[in-house]
Amino acid sequence: MFMFIIFKHSYIRSFKHILGWAIPLLILGIITLPFYDLVAENEKQIRPIIRGLSPIIKSFIGGELAEEMLTPQGYVSQRYFAFIPVILGIFGAIAGSGLLVGDEERGYLDLLMSYPTSRTTLFIGRLISMILSIFTIILFGWFGLLIGVLKSESLDFSAGQLILPYYSVFAVTLFFATFALFLSLIMPSRSSAAMTTGILVLAGFIVTTLSAAIPNLKSIAMFSPITYFQANAMNGLNILPLVGLLICSTTLGILACLKFKARNLRVIGERGWSK
Repeated sequence: MFMFIIFKHSYIRSFKHILGWAIPLLILGIITLPFYDLVAENEKQIRPIIRGLSPIIKSFIGGELAEEMLTPQGYVSQRYFAFIPVILGIFGAIAGSGLLVGDEERGYLDLLMSYPTSRTTLFIGRLISMILSIFTIILFGWFGLLIGVLKSESLDFSAGQLILPYYSVFAVTLFFATFALFLSLIMPSRSSAAMTTGILVLAGFIVTTLSAAIPNLKSIAMFSPITYFQANAMNGLNILPLVGLLICSTTLGILACLKFKARNLRVIGERGWSK
């Protein structure tokens, strides 16, 4: 009962912030996909330009697979889904770091804990609300893609095909969110946890992207969650990377729960590494 109340209150309270991320994602899909009609019409002129790009520049539009951007699947994966892990990774950093510590720093968490509920109940209720927030944003993004396909004359994807890459989006976003949540419970402040996770998101994207042109970076890119993101999952979803990311997220969630149960609550203005 208390868990449902906590989940409901947390989700409703953050709904305006959720829409702030969901609506731009919806608009992005509506705007981006119809542009493929121009790509399809000018394919013969665009292909030589892509072939003439330097390997570094080409790595940012798919590397050796850059020419696949001229196909419907390649266009959607490279011009839309390629950047979604960064966008939602930043959301995960903000949402995860503030899930508990945000209220703690404002002095609300100790008041909330005065009610007859356990820390585990509070943690799980908040975590479920964050997961539903990610689902809500993904739903808006998926709906935007559907509208974009309907507006395009050259694209013909089913709703099932368009949702497949979003399974991978969810797994990557959840990883960054639970990573930020765990960091927020051991680092001096929410801002430091969010900043650290944000740096990981951006650095992971850059390293993963450049590894397509610089082979020496591939060994480093293996440690980036974005390396295991499947932007081209419309052609088929690989379950192993998806499961691997979810297992890592579950592990981080469990560690965060254990840490939250064991640590002392901070008071307003208090800083320092958690004990």
